[in-house]
Amino acid sequence: MYHARAAEATIPQPHPGAGRTVMCVELVANRFLRRMVRVLVATSIREAAAGAEDDALLKLMDATCRRATAPPAPPEGLCMVNVGYAEFDPRNCIIP
Repeated sequence: MYHARAAEATIPQPHPGAGRTVMCVELVANRFLRRMVRVLVATSIREAAAGAEDDALLKLMDATCRRATAPPAPPEGLCMVNVGYAEFDPRNCIIP
């Protein structure tokens, strides 16, 4: 994993002041396993809601038991923004 960040964002709506607040999760890696992104998103949300420390996901990555992670998030509401094949460049990230 090269880069992982999350931030609250607002999706503009046609009516002024009617934006929808969402969570934007940006994950950059050289490969992803099946359902890996959904598990990372669900586990991130679970840990944030529990008030976990900033390094909670790093600790879970070191755990050998997959039961420590949350079940995959439902695919509805998740969208892929980009797929790239160039070397990782942090200047190309959506979330600074």
